[in-house]
Amino acid sequence: MELIKTKFLMWTDIEIILNNDSKNKQELEYDIEKAFDIFSKFEKEFSRFDEKSGLSKLNKNRTLQVSDNFIEVLKLSKEIYKITNWYFNPLVNVSSIWYNKSFEKICLSQPFPPREKGESRFKSTNIFFLYKNFIDKFSPIPEEEKKGKLNLEQIQIIWNKVILNKDQNFDLGWIVKWWTADKVKDFLKNKWYKDFIVNAGWDIVVWEVKSTIAINSPFNKEDIFALLDLQNCSISTSGTYKRKWEINWKKFNHILNPKNNKNNNEIVSISIIWEKCYITDSLATACIAMWFNKAKNFLEKKNCEAIIILENWEYEIVWDLKKYNFEKI
Repeated sequence: MELIKTKFLMWTDIEIILNNDSKNKQELEYDIEKAFDIFSKFEKEFSRFDEKSGLSKLNKNRTLQVSDNFIEVLKLSKEIYKITNWYFNPLVNVSSIWYNKSFEKICLSQPFPPREKGESRFKSTNIFFLYKNFIDKFSPIPEEEKKGKLNLEQIQIIWNKVILNKDQNFDLGWIVKWWTADKVKDFLKNKWYKDFIVNAGWDIVVWEVKSTIAINSPFNKEDIFALLDLQNCSISTSGTYKRKWEINWKKFNHILNPKNNKNNNEIVSISIIWEKCYITDSLATACIAMWFNKAKNFLEKKNCEAIIILENWEYEIVWDLKKYNFEKI
């Protein structure tokens, strides 16, 4: 029996597909709700949009006694921070570019003026316009700030107490959604499921039974870019083509390069295949912050399989994807 359910959690659509012929519908319903509960639990703890979350309290009070899960996420963040030479950095403050609540709420609530009289406020459903004075916030980060404000190594962990430095603010949503997908995978494996898919908004875990996964086109949401057959692994796609906007006709997106506090728009989409979901998407996010050549060299050195799509419509495959029956559509 197969059961498919979708819920909006962690600022995206979470889809879970379970298939188990030895369980009845009621048992499948129970297990899938428990899986969604895991996403809901960690959303409440790590949301930067919820003032009651542990993350928000830590950002406000600078010190907090946190859970074991929080410590695990923070240590994993430090691990990826080192691996990527801090291109993955949960201390990057995207609130400075008005991304201070969920993207959907910003798009729907902000009274931005039309570009020209009679024109629509929005260029598309994925683009919105910000007031001119926000352009000033896209200036390079001074060297002295880089050493402190964005230095994840300076975050103190004393048992389960986390201490932030002045002006430091976490955005652990970067890694929590992916990490939670791995937790749900472990939960379902312990429930004896051998055929399931967890799709956490572009971050997909495929277990046991081989499944065909589609990579959407970043240029037309109705089109499929490529197909792959995956099994016992994760694939994560990070892109700049949904959460993006323009200021003074310059393009910006939600992934800032921590080296200069700017966007790199050369890569519009990248999909990485690996065992752990938190690894695939954190590396994908870091690679978008890099320029294409740096990202490609990084992935080759780390033996990561990937598909990189560039803004000029060209694409690059890192390592051979024949074993996945890669097919460009």
